[in-house]
Amino acid sequence: MKRIGVIGCGAMGKGIVKNLIKNGYPVFVYDPSSDAMNLCKEMGAIPKASSYEVGEEADVMISSLPGPSIVKDVMMGRSGVFLALKPNSYVLDMSTIDPITAQELNLAAKERDIQFYDCPLSGGPKGADAGTLTIMVGGDDQYLPGIRPVLESVGKDIFLLGPSGSGQVAKLCHNMMVALMTAGLGEAFAVGEKAGVSRSQLAEVIQSGSAHNRVLSVFGENILKDSYENVLFSLAHMNKDIHLYKETAEFYREDSPLGQLVCEIYGKAMEQGKGKLDSSAVCGSI
Repeated sequence: MKRIGVIGCGAMGKGIVKNLIKNGYPVFVYDPSSDAMNLCKEMGAIPKASSYEVGEEADVMISSLPGPSIVKDVMMGRSGVFLALKPNSYVLDMSTIDPITAQELNLAAKERDIQFYDCPLSGGPKGADAGTLTIMVGGDDQYLPGIRPVLESVGKDIFLLGPSGSGQVAKLCHNMMVALMTAGLGEAFAVGEKAGVSRSQLAEVIQSGSAHNRVLSVFGENILKDSYENVLFSLAHMNKDIHLYKETAEFYREDSPLGQLVCEIYGKAMEQGKGKLDSSAVCGSI
């Protein structure tokens, strides 16, 4: 049985830890939050004092971190995980970062005979807790059999999308579409209300017609009730992801007028101080 390390035990990481333990894996964890560490310990994980110490124990390292710079520092810094891991170990980065950073991490890992996969997630904290996440995988399919049982312990739908960075491309495109649909729903509901059609009535029509979408299924209660304090996925995180999408489009020299527009809309919501609210709070900024 492979020994698993998990770095980042917050909203997503704690569910990942829970399901790894449920499937019989020995799990070592690190998070700067003592509350997160204590919760994982109560679930049966073994806390360590640093990411490096987790790496010394792990055959497979999972990271769930806020963004590219911290992932690079944790993996490639002076006391980085890559220095601690044994040859032929695996790193499954389940953070949402940009594909260029993922490719850089992959090359650095290969220099130490470590197999790196970018494995961003969809499904939110509920999916992490239930073990039903969608996992978008970028990396060498030659070594995928060695990690598939680990992925299947935390996810339901697993997509191998191509070489390093492909998982991040898919995740950023996915989140851009979620952001676009959320903003579109906010505008449509605002127009409908002004014209005398309630949000709940319009939502029923949308979900019955060709505009049916999972965004409304997931975030609909927050949008319909203005309950943006119920954070399913923070606006700050969505803002980060769509800007990474825009930067990726620019890197590959692809026009993204809708991406630019969505970034402006979410940027306005950030300026209004809504970063800690649910991403659906963008609807109140339109």
